[in-house]
Amino acid sequence: MQYNYYVYEKSDFNLKINRMPIWFKEIEIDGDQNEGNIILHSNNEYDENWGANAKMEITWYKKDRLDFMHYREVQNSIDVYNVIKMVITEKENTWVGSHEFTYWLGNRSKMIRKKYYTENAIHSVFYCDLSKRLFSIHTSIIDKQYENFKPYILECYKSIICH
Repeated sequence: MQYNYYVYEKSDFNLKINRMPIWFKEIEIDGDQNEGNIILHSNNEYDENWGANAKMEITWYKKDRLDFMHYREVQNSIDVYNVIKMVITEKENTWVGSHEFTYWLGNRSKMIRKKYYTENAIHSVFYCDLSKRLFSIHTSIIDKQYENFKPYILECYKSIICH
Protein backbone atom coordinates (compact mmCIF):
# COMPACT_ATOMS: atom_id res chain seq x y z
CA MET A 1 0.00 0.00 0.00
CA GLN A 2 1.33 3.42 -0.94
CA TYR A 3 0.71 6.36 1.36
CA ASN A 4 0.02 9.72 -0.27
CA TYR A 5 -0.66 11.77 2.86
CA TYR A 6 0.76 12.52 6.26
CA VAL A 7 -0.56 14.40 9.30
CA TYR A 8 0.86 17.91 9.46
CA GLU A 9 0.49 19.34 12.95
CA LYS A 10 1.57 22.60 14.56
CA SER A 11 0.36 22.53 18.17
CA ASP A 12 1.84 26.01 18.81
CA PHE A 13 -0.69 27.40 16.32
CA ASN A 14 -3.53 25.00 17.17
CA LEU A 15 -3.51 23.79 13.57
CA LYS A 16 -3.62 20.27 12.15
CA ILE A 17 -4.02 19.01 8.60
CA ASN A 18 -4.92 15.33 8.57
CA ARG A 19 -4.25 14.74 4.87
CA MET A 20 -1.23 16.79 3.81
CA PRO A 21 0.18 15.39 0.54
CA ILE A 22 3.56 13.73 1.14
CA TRP A 23 5.24 15.91 -1.50
CA PHE A 24 5.00 19.07 0.59
CA LYS A 25 7.69 20.20 3.01
CA GLU A 26 7.69 23.19 5.31
CA ILE A 27 9.81 26.10 4.06
CA GLU A 28 8.89 28.97 6.36
CA ILE A 29 6.77 29.43 9.45
CA ASP A 30 6.01 32.71 11.17
CA GLY A 31 3.64 34.14 13.75
CA ASP A 32 1.65 32.79 16.64
CA GLN A 33 -1.80 31.34 17.31
CA ASN A 34 -3.51 34.71 16.68
CA GLU A 35 -1.80 35.62 13.42
CA GLY A 36 0.69 33.86 11.22
CA ASN A 37 1.56 32.04 8.05
CA ILE A 38 3.11 28.79 6.91
CA ILE A 39 4.74 28.28 3.52
CA LEU A 40 5.15 24.80 2.07
CA HIS A 41 6.71 23.75 -1.25
CA SER A 42 6.54 20.51 -3.16
CA ASN A 43 9.73 18.44 -3.32
CA ASN A 44 10.21 18.50 -7.08
CA GLU A 45 11.30 21.60 -8.96
CA TYR A 46 9.85 22.42 -12.36
CA ASP A 47 12.85 24.47 -13.53
CA GLU A 48 15.37 26.99 -12.19
CA ASN A 49 13.02 29.95 -12.80
CA TRP A 50 9.71 28.60 -11.54
CA GLY A 51 11.05 26.56 -8.62
CA ALA A 52 8.82 24.02 -6.89
CA ASN A 53 5.95 22.45 -8.89
CA ALA A 54 3.47 23.59 -6.24
CA LYS A 55 3.64 26.21 -3.48
CA MET A 56 1.13 26.37 -0.63
CA GLU A 57 0.63 29.22 1.81
CA ILE A 58 -1.62 29.05 4.87
CA THR A 59 -2.39 32.36 6.59
CA TRP A 60 -4.65 33.21 9.50
CA TYR A 61 -5.50 36.13 11.74
CA LYS A 62 -7.95 36.96 14.50
CA LYS A 63 -11.19 38.53 13.39
CA ASP A 64 -14.23 39.35 15.48
CA ARG A 65 -17.32 37.38 14.48
CA LEU A 66 -19.40 40.55 14.23
CA ASP A 67 -16.97 41.94 11.63
CA PHE A 68 -16.99 38.76 9.55
CA MET A 69 -19.18 38.21 6.51
CA HIS A 70 -18.23 35.06 4.61
CA TYR A 71 -19.29 36.15 1.14
CA ARG A 72 -17.42 39.45 1.54
CA GLU A 73 -14.17 37.70 2.54
CA VAL A 74 -14.47 35.33 -0.43
CA GLN A 75 -15.11 38.21 -2.81
CA ASN A 76 -12.16 40.16 -1.33
CA SER A 77 -9.85 37.21 -1.99
CA ILE A 78 -11.12 36.97 -5.57
CA ASP A 79 -10.65 40.72 -6.07
CA VAL A 80 -7.07 40.60 -4.77
CA TYR A 81 -6.14 37.84 -7.21
CA ASN A 82 -8.01 39.50 -10.08
CA VAL A 83 -5.67 42.48 -9.69
CA ILE A 84 -2.72 40.22 -10.60
CA LYS A 85 -4.66 38.90 -13.62
CA MET A 86 -5.86 35.64 -12.02
CA VAL A 87 -8.98 34.47 -13.87
CA ILE A 88 -11.37 32.59 -11.58
CA THR A 89 -12.80 29.57 -13.41
CA GLU A 90 -14.78 27.80 -10.71
CA LYS A 91 -16.06 28.51 -7.20
CA GLU A 92 -17.67 26.11 -4.76
CA ASN A 93 -19.18 26.44 -1.28
CA THR A 94 -19.20 23.49 1.08
CA TRP A 95 -18.93 22.69 4.77
CA VAL A 96 -15.86 21.33 6.52
CA GLY A 97 -16.87 20.26 9.99
CA SER A 98 -18.88 23.21 11.29
CA HIS A 99 -17.17 25.77 9.03
CA GLU A 100 -18.59 27.30 5.89
CA PHE A 101 -15.79 26.67 3.44
CA THR A 102 -15.40 28.23 0.00
CA TYR A 103 -12.71 27.39 -2.49
CA TRP A 104 -12.11 28.72 -5.96
CA LEU A 105 -9.93 27.68 -8.87
CA GLY A 106 -8.16 30.05 -11.21
CA ASN A 107 -5.27 30.53 -13.63
CA ARG A 108 -3.02 33.17 -15.12
CA SER A 109 0.06 33.61 -17.27
CA LYS A 110 3.09 34.74 -15.36
CA MET A 111 6.37 35.99 -16.78
CA ILE A 112 9.56 35.09 -14.91
CA ARG A 113 12.91 36.08 -16.45
CA LYS A 114 11.55 36.53 -19.99
CA LYS A 115 9.76 33.19 -19.90
CA TYR A 116 5.97 32.73 -19.70
CA TYR A 117 4.45 30.16 -17.36
CA THR A 118 0.82 29.22 -16.89
CA GLU A 119 0.02 29.12 -13.19
CA ASN A 120 -3.10 27.44 -11.84
CA ALA A 121 -4.32 28.20 -8.35
CA ILE A 122 -6.58 26.73 -5.71
CA HIS A 123 -7.63 29.12 -2.95
CA SER A 124 -9.87 28.65 0.06
CA VAL A 125 -11.33 30.87 2.74
CA PHE A 126 -13.05 29.85 5.97
CA TYR A 127 -13.71 31.23 9.43
CA CYS A 128 -13.41 29.26 12.67
CA ASP A 129 -16.00 30.39 15.23
CA LEU A 130 -14.25 28.64 18.11
CA SER A 131 -10.77 30.11 17.63
CA LYS A 132 -12.14 33.34 16.03
CA ARG A 133 -9.61 33.12 13.20
CA LEU A 134 -10.00 33.72 9.49
CA PHE A 135 -8.03 31.20 7.42
CA SER A 136 -6.86 31.63 3.85
CA ILE A 137 -5.07 28.82 2.03
CA HIS A 138 -3.54 29.41 -1.39
CA THR A 139 -1.75 26.92 -3.63
CA SER A 140 -0.02 27.84 -6.89
CA ILE A 141 0.69 24.96 -9.26
CA ILE A 142 2.52 24.91 -12.58
CA ASP A 143 0.01 24.15 -15.34
CA LYS A 144 1.62 20.89 -16.49
CA GLN A 145 1.27 19.34 -13.01
CA TYR A 146 -2.11 20.83 -12.06
CA GLU A 147 -4.32 17.81 -12.76
CA ASN A 148 -1.94 15.60 -10.75
CA PHE A 149 -1.98 17.87 -7.70
CA LYS A 150 -5.60 19.08 -7.72
CA PRO A 151 -7.39 16.14 -6.00
CA TYR A 152 -4.71 15.91 -3.31
CA ILE A 153 -4.79 19.65 -2.61
CA LEU A 154 -8.59 19.70 -2.30
CA GLU A 155 -8.46 16.71 0.04
CA CYS A 156 -5.81 18.52 2.08
CA TYR A 157 -7.93 21.67 2.34
CA LYS A 158 -10.94 19.70 3.54
CA SER A 159 -8.99 17.92 6.28
CA ILE A 160 -7.88 20.98 8.25
CA ILE A 161 -8.58 21.14 11.98
CA CYS A 162 -8.22 24.63 13.41
CA HIS A 163 -9.38 24.39 17.02
